[in-house]
Amino acid sequence: MRLTVFLLAGYALLEHLSVALHEPDLGLAALVLLAVLVLLGPLRQGRAWAFVAVAGLAALLGLERVRAWAPAAFFLSPIAINTGLAWVFGHTLVRGQTPLVARIVRLLHARDGVPDPAVWGYARSVTQWWTALFCFNALTCLVLALFAHPDGLLERLGVQPALSIPLELWSFHANIGCYALVGALFAIEYTIRCRRFPWQPFTGLVDFLQQVARLGPAIGEEIRAERAARTRSASR
Repeated sequence: MRLTVFLLAGYALLEHLSVALHEPDLGLAALVLLAVLVLLGPLRQGRAWAFVAVAGLAALLGLERVRAWAPAAFFLSPIAINTGLAWVFGHTLVRGQTPLVARIVRLLHARDGVPDPAVWGYARSVTQWWTALFCFNALTCLVLALFAHPDGLLERLGVQPALSIPLELWSFHANIGCYALVGALFAIEYTIRCRRFPWQPFTGLVDFLQQVARLGPAIGEEIRAERAARTRSASR
């Protein structure tokens, strides 16, 4: 988990410095860090294809033609990250699914159970909050990227936008503001949860984060198993 946070912080910092200092090479390095972050699981497992993919991306970014279009990826990556996170939370809200936060709560309390049934409604609401926040981040990143100047998405497509937004404003929101909002929501929700449901199986924030990080593989395996079961049921 610490490595994931380090890579994400390094990616955001390099991308913002690339804009603030007008150093495109820092942005290219940020894209390589992002690739490492996305492929962190296979890389840790020693999968050869993951190492080849990261090395191949680094080599491609050294080509002049690719470097000319690489800045467009700066605009798209925060949109893709926030959209992906919105889907991670949001798709568990559909009928027949267990909200992601409720799934985490159940696994955290697997040993002793949950003493207050009100927690399930609260967990669904929290899943909705996170979905809404990541949707908001993705939408604002898209709008700012479209109207950014210079070299925003519309300008790169040859369209002169009616509204001009400083590129630095996009960078600040995409690389700092989005994560600040995530941190703020997490702090607020954590405080509310500890006051409303004081019976928690963790001793503090660090212990909570470590326990949730350890649940990651189990949650992923549960979701995959449920999806496979639905596929088998639908095919009958």
